[in-house]
Amino acid sequence: MPLPRAYLIDSSIYIFRAWYVYDESITDSNGNPSNAVFGFTDFLYQLIRQKQPQFIACAFDTSQKNSYRKELYPEYKANREPAPEELKVQFAHCRDFCRAVGIAEYASERFEADDIIGSLAERLRRQGMAVTIVSADKDLAQLVTGEEDAWWDFARGNVLNSRGVEKHFGVRPEQIADMLALTGDKIDNIPGIPGVGATTASRILQKYPSVEEVIANIGDIAAMKFRGATRVQALVDAHKDILPLNKLLTTVVTDMAFDNEPDLSWRGVDEAEFTRITDLLSIGGAMRQRWLDLV
Repeated sequence: MPLPRAYLIDSSIYIFRAWYVYDESITDSNGNPSNAVFGFTDFLYQLIRQKQPQFIACAFDTSQKNSYRKELYPEYKANREPAPEELKVQFAHCRDFCRAVGIAEYASERFEADDIIGSLAERLRRQGMAVTIVSADKDLAQLVTGEEDAWWDFARGNVLNSRGVEKHFGVRPEQIADMLALTGDKIDNIPGIPGVGATTASRILQKYPSVEEVIANIGDIAAMKFRGATRVQALVDAHKDILPLNKLLTTVVTDMAFDNEPDLSWRGVDEAEFTRITDLLSIGGAMRQRWLDLV
């Protein structure tokens, strides 16, 4: 019998996608852009209509004023422009909408959405549940550690279990952070070993399964059977000092504390709050009704 399943949603990626895809002519009752909310709420509806989840939660990124990763590495994500104010407002509306339709939502000024998802996943597994991570971000594939867990790139319809993660990314889920430590992550402004891409990192990690083992065996990389192994050994040796910090930055936290014990039960629509938020967002009757029909 399959385990009970929770859907843990990396919300920010779907909000940003909607921000770029949907036209800014979509506005709320105050004339402010609501295109990102429109796209995100449509995504939520499609997911719930398909899966009718018993357990579901949305995790949101915030400004990260007290980010523990920036404490470790001040340049972390320093290459990113701040989100425009009108998008920040839409993020707040997305969180309000989640509450109105009975979806648990979480955010933190210290931890990222990835860490919230990782910590929820760890709790749920201890309770005998399986998790589906809804995201297009490969970083979160490291959480697909249970036999029935999955990483679901919703837009592409790509669902991977742990074996699928290994086939798709070239490393096991628990090695994703090690791979990113070696290659770096341009999106997060994490420098990697120059000249080491995903394919080379995968080959190295097949023989030496963690950053710690790579560091301990740098002198043997040149003997590996891939083109440029001698050059790669020299590069890893020259830049090995960045690897321990890189792994800290790329490892998803799974033990963050919550103010209250998380309850991910899907509660359905709160009609009074739903009416308030849909009035504010100028969501029309047909779109409102389809949410009410889900109950």
